[in-house]
Amino acid sequence: MCEPPLHPDRSHIPGSLAALARWAVRRNRLVLAAAALFVVLTGLLSAGVSANLSSGGWLAENTPAAQVRNRLAQSPHGGMPPLLLLVRTTGSVDDPAARTAGTRLAEELRQVPGVTGVDSYWTGPLIPTNPARTPPSPPDPMLRAADGHAALVALWLDATEHVRHDATERVLVHAARPHRPLEIQAAGEAVVTREFQLHSEQDLLRTELLAMPVTLVLLLLIFGSMATAALPLAVGAVAITGTTAILRVLTTAAPVSTFALSLTTAVGLALAVDYSLFLVARYREEIAGGCPHPEAVITAVRTAGRTVAASAGVVAVSLLGLLLFPVPLMRSLGMAGISVVLLAAAASLLIVPAALACLGERRAGRDFLARRRQTARSAARWHSLASAVMRRPLAVLMLTGALLVLLALPFRDVNLGLSDERVLPAGSPVVTAAEDLRAGFPQVGTEVDVFLPGWRPASPGDADRLDTYARRLSELPGVQGLRTATGTYLDGKSVGDRCDTTAEPAVHRPCAGVRRFTLPTGTWLALNSAPRPYSAAAAHLLDTIRTQPAPAPALTGGATAELLDTRDVTFQRLPPALAVVVVATLALLLVFTRSLFLPFKALVINFLSLTATFGAMVYVFQQGHLRHLVGAFTVTGTTDLALPFIAFFLAFGLSMDYEILLLARVSEAYNRSRDTARATAEGLQAAAPLFTASAAVVLVVLLSLAATDVTDMKVIAVTVALSVLLDAVVIRPLMVPAVIKLAGAANWWLPSPLRRRLPLPSAPESLGHDTVETTASKPATDAPLVT
Repeated sequence: MCEPPLHPDRSHIPGSLAALARWAVRRNRLVLAAAALFVVLTGLLSAGVSANLSSGGWLAENTPAAQVRNRLAQSPHGGMPPLLLLVRTTGSVDDPAARTAGTRLAEELRQVPGVTGVDSYWTGPLIPTNPARTPPSPPDPMLRAADGHAALVALWLDATEHVRHDATERVLVHAARPHRPLEIQAAGEAVVTREFQLHSEQDLLRTELLAMPVTLVLLLLIFGSMATAALPLAVGAVAITGTTAILRVLTTAAPVSTFALSLTTAVGLALAVDYSLFLVARYREEIAGGCPHPEAVITAVRTAGRTVAASAGVVAVSLLGLLLFPVPLMRSLGMAGISVVLLAAAASLLIVPAALACLGERRAGRDFLARRRQTARSAARWHSLASAVMRRPLAVLMLTGALLVLLALPFRDVNLGLSDERVLPAGSPVVTAAEDLRAGFPQVGTEVDVFLPGWRPASPGDADRLDTYARRLSELPGVQGLRTATGTYLDGKSVGDRCDTTAEPAVHRPCAGVRRFTLPTGTWLALNSAPRPYSAAAAHLLDTIRTQPAPAPALTGGATAELLDTRDVTFQRLPPALAVVVVATLALLLVFTRSLFLPFKALVINFLSLTATFGAMVYVFQQGHLRHLVGAFTVTGTTDLALPFIAFFLAFGLSMDYEILLLARVSEAYNRSRDTARATAEGLQAAAPLFTASAAVVLVVLLSLAATDVTDMKVIAVTVALSVLLDAVVIRPLMVPAVIKLAGAANWWLPSPLRRRLPLPSAPESLGHDTVETTASKPATDAPLVT
């Protein structure tokens, strides 16, 4: 196993890895010092990254609904207000004391920096840039509860995220002060975003505190010594701090989701363990076979390093699919994932050989050799399992396939929606305020915005057309009221006086709506919908609104439109995203395995496995079963649109990591024996201790994330954890050996033109028919991998 690479003229990658390993061994102290300096510098560069991360980014960009949201943001009272104050009093909101306190509150809030507009039951619309007092508006019944004990103060905020965040903080501080006889609760998108960000930061810290002690114990058990157990932590530190610094730089150019930081920590640590384990186990295997210490390090990088490089390529390619979706959340997760994967691979290929060279054979390999008999017995169990599976491959394949199909069945009932305040803990004040708001003001949060770009009712004829259009929309089933520049409408009739849209808005106070609903870029109408935003009835109403003839081509916005537009554009981008991932993965696996069947087998099994985990996602989180196993959360009856996509690409990459390791070991054994059944048993015996040990660490990290307060993060963590568990317990040890056994010689078939064009593997670990068996090769049973 210590021979130089075979066919060096056609084995560029392994030859390069060997050269890299030699350099790292010779310059081991320089490499370790450079890694430490890199961690310090990137840690300083990434300082304050949390304050610059975005809690939004869940909606697709450049859709009609997004255009409506952006255009209405130009108005001081455009669209749904992002911050609502639910004001209660023991008496009536029309009592003099309540009216005085409510008016004073609205007046004070419009002076808060970052507040662009205020609307209250007592004052009507107030604009900070127009401090001149105007005659009071008549009370707006839309902002008064039916019982008369509550009213609303609606606030519009600056669209810039950090300005909006600061304004929200100031408003909440002001609302917390005494305003007798009023009691105030805060709700709305801005408050939910703030609470979401606070919980995410707390959850990340809690995850690290929960996962780190258990992870350290596992690493010590897996690697067998403190010195080698520190290797994945060093690799993870480089990958995580480096990616965090990259995210800090990206925040200056584009929104980066706060989820990206959690993903960076989880994936960075998981892959750092994987890659370090692959290299250390291979090094110890070489030492057990009698290879001298320096050459064992180089051979480990030349052989297992190829697995690391291939794994990193496939995982990065799988996450590349997230960049093709026009959803900022998915893009930021894709960028974070790709960065941490590539950094983890690069760091492991440099730090691990340098550290092994620095530690020496006594410290790096001693503990492994001391426990060789025990690990040999453990590895033999995997050999026996694979042999038993291959005695009944069809039965095993049918049983495991039936299990996966059974788990996948609930996914048929998936109901895609968008997250709201219910992703926060049920006892949160924000959630309580939202529930009280829905009870007292059922019309709030159901608004459908219709925007007529480039059109304004500047003439009496235009006003008549707008009036006719508003009447038609207001009489649609499910519309509870409509407001626009010409007035307020209900059941096809105008309520109150009709506004003169050609007059100066300040002339007649009831027509202040002209200023609110007409913008330099167009005119808009606000409809209150009876159905809840993400329901089928709301979608049907939106489709009906879109078919109505309008004075100008109309765009629709609001929660329902944002969901449908984001869903449509996401599913439009799904085929090309999957095509990129599938084609690139097949190409990488084809080069790595020198087989046509094995890459397709890997993809099919992975897709089947992931579908099963999605069924569990729906069964547990959408339908609310087995809640006691994953912690408390609010069952909403919907699954956030982005979560299956994020979980798919993340779990796909981690699953392919284990697949590549198993294929490498199976093919190495096949090159020795030319016996598929024997090679499969020996390959599983060699690889299973590695991917089960890795899966244990990954599960600890993911399940610590599942203890978070934010349901969306809990969904991703539990779904990916289940995928990893299925992969380690069912897919690799049971289904894969069964499929390989049934395929027989087809596993290794490759057309002659491709065989001539593909580079030859260079080491016994490598794959393909052309590899020559080396004299130092030993059966896997003689060289267990992990303590």
